[in-house]
Amino acid sequence: MLLQELLDIGEEIYFVEESYTSQRNIGSTLHYLEGVQAFLENQKVRLLRVRNGEQTLGLLLFNPGEEDVPVDFWSVFTGALAGASQKAKFEAFASSILSLNPPEREVEVSSELWRDAVNEYYSLMLVNRNLCSECSTRPESYGSIFSEQRVNRVSEIFHDLENKGFSLEGRVLEVCCGNGMSTLALYRLGLDPIAMELNKCTVCQGLEHGVLNPKKALVMDAMQLSRYFEPGSFDVIVGFMLGLVYEFNKDLWIGIVSEAAKVVTEGGLLLFTVKSRPEIEILAEALRRAGVEGEIVDNTDADGVFDQWYFVGKKVICK
Repeated sequence: MLLQELLDIGEEIYFVEESYTSQRNIGSTLHYLEGVQAFLENQKVRLLRVRNGEQTLGLLLFNPGEEDVPVDFWSVFTGALAGASQKAKFEAFASSILSLNPPEREVEVSSELWRDAVNEYYSLMLVNRNLCSECSTRPESYGSIFSEQRVNRVSEIFHDLENKGFSLEGRVLEVCCGNGMSTLALYRLGLDPIAMELNKCTVCQGLEHGVLNPKKALVMDAMQLSRYFEPGSFDVIVGFMLGLVYEFNKDLWIGIVSEAAKVVTEGGLLLFTVKSRPEIEILAEALRRAGVEGEIVDNTDADGVFDQWYFVGKKVICK
């Protein structure tokens, strides 16, 4: 596990927050740190600090094995992914705790690498069924799930875009990635996307087949993008086979592409594919209202199934 490698520890590690998205509010983290602060007024513990410059990214508290839990482990607390107010509270607790109990060791880590390590932890917890105690989904074979034809279809779209002069470099986000079938095409093109999907079962499927990168796969609602990422966080945002987009559910998909437009950089690329023209017209109108200039492309083929229509455009640069 990346976190253990970064900190050079062999014991088990556990975050107190139950999911990656709960790291935004860190309610459990702040509650436990308040208790730790009170405990340290009378006793000392083994403590590690993870920092990026002067910023405390994380605190690790050692827990020796005992009768109820007969293994040694580290509790991990972080505010690095939290909102501004919650992050400030974490920093205040961290400063107080470190003054009461200096760490036995400090480790310098970049914010990006720390985020990868946190996300990998939750990905591994998911694929090992530690987040789904009553999971009844049986693993399926790779060949019954992933289609090389589908991967090639996505690759062809990117080759067409390159021929049209679109840049596919930089920080990439794929929304609604499913089990990662389309993500495979991005990997083969040399891209390293953050791939997000609300359905944790499909994410788990992609992880257990080694398709999705555990450091970059997120179980997250794409309607909440701007809560977790700052404006300009990505140079390229893509979504393949969104929908089905109907009149009765179009607000959901309009919300997703509008959120994408909020977190892409000015001049950044947005690409979304669907099955039918009426669907892409709905999304294109929403993207234009969100400040994206682009075009609808007819990508129909004889099969008539995947990525038949797409919208490609760039976020308008504000002057």
